[in-house]
Amino acid sequence: MRKSKHIIAIIIVLVVMSGICFGLSLLGNPKAENHEVASTEEVAADTVAQAPIDTTVSFEDQFKEQLQIIEAKYNKKKARDIWTLGRGQTIIVYLLQAQRFIKSHGGTVLHMKQLYKTQAFQAAELDLLKPSGDTLKLELQVSENIFRSNASVLSIGFQTTELTSETIAALNQLEIPFDLLIPPFGLKDNFYQDIDKVKNKEVILWLTMESTRLNKSHNKYRPLRIHHTEDQIETVINDAVRIIPKAKGIATKYGEQAVEHKQLLQAIIRPAEKNKLWFLDISANKQSKVNEACKDFSTHCKIATPYNPENSSLQDYVKQKYREATKSGLAAMILPLNMETIGYVVELSKKAEKQGTTLVNLSTFMEY
Repeated sequence: MRKSKHIIAIIIVLVVMSGICFGLSLLGNPKAENHEVASTEEVAADTVAQAPIDTTVSFEDQFKEQLQIIEAKYNKKKARDIWTLGRGQTIIVYLLQAQRFIKSHGGTVLHMKQLYKTQAFQAAELDLLKPSGDTLKLELQVSENIFRSNASVLSIGFQTTELTSETIAALNQLEIPFDLLIPPFGLKDNFYQDIDKVKNKEVILWLTMESTRLNKSHNKYRPLRIHHTEDQIETVINDAVRIIPKAKGIATKYGEQAVEHKQLLQAIIRPAEKNKLWFLDISANKQSKVNEACKDFSTHCKIATPYNPENSSLQDYVKQKYREATKSGLAAMILPLNMETIGYVVELSKKAEKQGTTLVNLSTFMEY
């Protein structure tokens, strides 16, 4: 009996001592008593970060903005809202985009089905539950001829061997990117000084190349010819870069024979690559081997058709290039520099902005 009393007493003493030690540890570590509070604050912070953003914009309007709707109308016969989408991505991509938006905004997809309609480039049905619980029945149609915003690009280059005070002033009023195609040789010194007076331009080396139209009078332009060695060609290009160090690329001047000669093209592209210049064939020769010659290089190469008064009017050419941009998504317009062509470009820039075509310089065009 005495032993049991001693055991109980020992247990009581141990419990009391443990309590005292724990109390002392709290006094020695003030942070310990705040541990639970800190945890609660962390949880609260996480909850705030994950809370949905309050907005006055309706789910439907946000959805339209997400898909960049061109037109929205209701069809009574189908009992559906018809949303017209800009061309530039497929209906499948639009549906995936729609699905992600609906899910992330608390809605539910009920039905999705691709349609095959003659009056639309691509189409699909989409039924969904909005976060409010209301049903929204849609027919999405991809337009055949209107691109979504920034889906098509058009670049504009001006060929010139002369800069007047009038054209310089007109170019400086343009609020769009543009290029000047300039021969680096054979022009008066003050011409190259005047280049700096033109703002917001990109400069291209407009190099004279092998052509049946060349004669002795063209020698001042230092044409690149089939009989030239690689060293001679590289010297010409390096000299051109020294004269116009900010040049971004090379464009053909004449050159309908040069672009058929793969060896000559490669001899031109090689030093162009060293100088970080791209190559644009505007010779209008359908037998051009530029794309073939360019395969062995990292340099960007393309073919574009310049304005030719013998083939079309200026008005028709501008319209043709604009249609090319909206239908294929990409086009380059090469025009002679004068007040008339600048006027056409001003009008085109207003129209392009409304239709979602972005005007870019030739370097951007070359990257597509």
